[in-house]
Amino acid sequence: MITSLLVACSQESGELKLTTITQVNSSMYPEEGTPSVGYSIDDILLPSQPGLAVFEKEGNVIDYSNDEYGYISVKATKSTQNQKVQVLFDDLIYTYDLVSDEYIIVPLQGGEGLYTIRILRNVDGTTYSILASTKLDVEMADENSTYLYPNQMVDYNAQTEAVLKSFELTENADSDLKRVYEVYHYITENIDYDYDKAELAKNTFILPIIDETYINQKGICFDYAALMSAMLRVQHIPTRIITGMTDVGYHAWVEVYLSDTGWINPSVYFENDTWNHVDPTFDSLCEYDGKYQEQDRY
Repeated sequence: MITSLLVACSQESGELKLTTITQVNSSMYPEEGTPSVGYSIDDILLPSQPGLAVFEKEGNVIDYSNDEYGYISVKATKSTQNQKVQVLFDDLIYTYDLVSDEYIIVPLQGGEGLYTIRILRNVDGTTYSILASTKLDVEMADENSTYLYPNQMVDYNAQTEAVLKSFELTENADSDLKRVYEVYHYITENIDYDYDKAELAKNTFILPIIDETYINQKGICFDYAALMSAMLRVQHIPTRIITGMTDVGYHAWVEVYLSDTGWINPSVYFENDTWNHVDPTFDSLCEYDGKYQEQDRY
């Protein structure tokens, strides 16, 4: 039997207020979903750098051997200065921090088309110089594959404890709808909101750490979204983090792509063959019926 505590949201003086409404019991899936193959830990899709297609300049490396799967691997030369990689596609601009002499995985959220990839180094204050730049004309077999691999925002591997938990939760599920249902309800019922971290995050950008959220069983909206994304991507279910504005303020939530149609929870609906939002943070805290305005996706 699944028990969830529903609370009402309101915003007063910029703060989220929670009021208990009632308790709901559910013991059945709202719909079964279309039967689909399950996967094992050995089937996890993980990025690699085979070196088949590489741009390199002065020790800065962009391995785009796997751009058809929706990601590239970027490594900057060793430096004591801050370095970043910038991805430009049409009017989209994404910027990620680089760790010297280590690959980071960068998603190609724009789908197919012409990308500009730049490696930047901090000069002074907020000023950066371009160390290397190249253009990639990307063709993808499936644009959703971008959201089946880990990246800097959704970082995991086969040893990540939350990943192992995902396979435990979905062991008996015979459809993607059920797999999403199990992961979604686990997160909303077991992860608490971290108000202290939320206060810190007002002034500091904090990357989600999947197992930190899973083990400590608390986090902010970005952590909820990253945890759910990781636990579903390893099930070969395309899942992406969306960041943007809600009536309550800046927020992160999740979109899951399914070929099924059906409700998994009164507050979560998947529309046939489209992306639709899933909000494990608000759904664990409150009934939120307000607006979502997307800014970025990962």
